[in-house]
Amino acid sequence: MKGMKRKGGRRWAAVAALLALLALGVAVSLLFVFPLGVLPMQGNPHQTVLPQDQLLTAQQIQQDREECIRMVEETHPYFLLEEDLVAYEAAKADYLTNTSGEMTVGDFEEVTAEYLCFFGDGHTGVRLVETEYLNLPQMYMNGKTWLCWEGTATGVWVETIGGVPVENIYQTIERMVPAENEMARIKNRDQRITRRGLLLRAGVEITEGQTIVTFSDGTEATYSFEEPEQSVGQTADDGAINRWYMDGDVFVVDFNACNDDEEWKAIVAELKKAVEADCRKVIIDVRGNGGGNSNACTRLLNAMGMQAPQYDVLVRYSPLARQQRGYLRTEGQYRFRGSNAPAKRNEQVKLAVLCDRYTFSSATMMCVYVRDGGHGVLVGEPSSNMPSAYGDILSFSLTHSHVNGVISHKQFIRPDENNTERMLEMDIAIDPQAAYEAAMEWLAQ
Repeated sequence: MKGMKRKGGRRWAAVAALLALLALGVAVSLLFVFPLGVLPMQGNPHQTVLPQDQLLTAQQIQQDREECIRMVEETHPYFLLEEDLVAYEAAKADYLTNTSGEMTVGDFEEVTAEYLCFFGDGHTGVRLVETEYLNLPQMYMNGKTWLCWEGTATGVWVETIGGVPVENIYQTIERMVPAENEMARIKNRDQRITRRGLLLRAGVEITEGQTIVTFSDGTEATYSFEEPEQSVGQTADDGAINRWYMDGDVFVVDFNACNDDEEWKAIVAELKKAVEADCRKVIIDVRGNGGGNSNACTRLLNAMGMQAPQYDVLVRYSPLARQQRGYLRTEGQYRFRGSNAPAKRNEQVKLAVLCDRYTFSSATMMCVYVRDGGHGVLVGEPSSNMPSAYGDILSFSLTHSHVNGVISHKQFIRPDENNTERMLEMDIAIDPQAAYEAAMEWLAQ
């Protein structure tokens, strides 16, 4: 009997070991197939920016351009999705031609930015570092850069800056800064036209930190370059603080960054408590929100008794993605199939979401969730980010030039795949500065 027990025990131990091996095999297979980060992840490889006039040898240029091309072609989803690469090969050939000898860091940065602009992807490009801005009060609208007075456009527009027609400056911006849609082009012209580095690349004449601007009424004025103003005690992140407040019977979420942290969870808990206490009107303000973690958006909808629809997501594996996301694989793809089916509405909550041209990435996804899921209305102006777009950036820094940039490694297709609009149209289209008042009027109806 003792011998039989020992034999039975050994059999059970063998079965248990086999089951453990099978479980381990299944777990490893799942980790290999699904885009889950399990390996140690490297941080942002950002290097200190070199002087723009520093000269690089032809060999250094060649090595950096090959490094850039390799990372892009290994990483960006474009190469999995496009069958006809003729247009890309032409852009690549221009890049090779324009980087065939010794160059300054600034010149190499410029042609690299132009190469990456080919993809028309706001999440792929060179990080252009700017420390000085022209103190010209202006805003871009209706195809012109208008002189402003106390934040309001006058009837006078800019014709030249430093002897260069403003149209030529727009062209420089569009060569170097990616744009996904028309609103992105408008935003880029509005944001970038006073940046010293871009103005120099456009050929603007600057003398002792000043340049001359001419206007449509025949006048001219001299403006100086300055560092951005920063009040005492203010930090660069102050504008990204999320908060909530009540405006009468309306629960307002001032949603400035998609940070899914403990502070955000506390705000979400307050919203859930308010809805459970019969609050029926909500404003979510994502104007100026540049994105972050999309879980922050779905968490907000869930707090109102709603459920977001699901994006279709294509993940491309690559050596760069393995380094920065911890995936097991270095090539291939994984596709998650999304749809509108999971969307759940709460007819008892009247929701308005405020949007503008600076709403981007995960914040744009918040707007798409609301539109495609039928959860409420969008108020303001379209985002500079397409509703279906590339995203989830990986950072890079080229070895010799220290040119720093980002590359998308995912493609996101909106839940309503039949809607191919390049700009997310608003239910209430209005100047974003008046969006809050318009939303309050709609909620009062």
